[in-house]
Amino acid sequence: MVVAITARQWRSLVAATGIEEYLPVVEKAFGVRLDREGDRYIARDAIGALLAPWFAARTAAEAGAELAAAGVCWGPYQTFAEALEQDPRVSTANPLFADVEHAGLGPLRTPGSPLVFTGLERADHLRPPLVGEHTDEILAGVLGLSAREIGGLHDAGVVASQVRR
Repeated sequence: MVVAITARQWRSLVAATGIEEYLPVVEKAFGVRLDREGDRYIARDAIGALLAPWFAARTAAEAGAELAAAGVCWGPYQTFAEALEQDPRVSTANPLFADVEHAGLGPLRTPGSPLVFTGLERADHLRPPLVGEHTDEILAGVLGLSAREIGGLHDAGVVASQVRR
C-alpha cells in the first residue's frame, strides 16, 4: 500500500518507480495536474495501471526496500483482522490498546486515550456505554430534571434506559 498525498510523497513515488515519462500523457488524457493531490485522485486508476508493472516485477521485500530507500510512504496491506493479529502497533504491547470486555460481544481490542501527562497514570481503557445506560444520569445532571419528570418520560415511552430506576 503506497500513499502519495503530499508533493514530497508524490515525487518520491514517481522517482522510485520510474513512471515520470508517462505522467504528461495521463495529465493530458484526464485534464489534470498530477502535482495536485486532488487531481491524482481523479487519475488514480491510470496511476495504478502505471505502477502495476513495477510492483509485479518485484517481490514484496524488494519493492519495500526500494520504496523505503526512496522515502516513499508505504506499508504492507493488512486486513483489519491481520493487523490485530500481527501488527505490534495495534497489540496490547502498545499501551494505547487493551482487550476490553464489551457487553454481548466479548473482549475487543479497544484504544484508550493517546494523551499521556507527566505524573499521571494513563486513563483506563473503557468500554462504550450501552444504549440508554446513562439516560437518567444525563436527564438529571445535564438537563436538571427531577426523578418525577424522568419517570414521566419513561412512562410515556419518550426515553428508555438499560436499568429502569
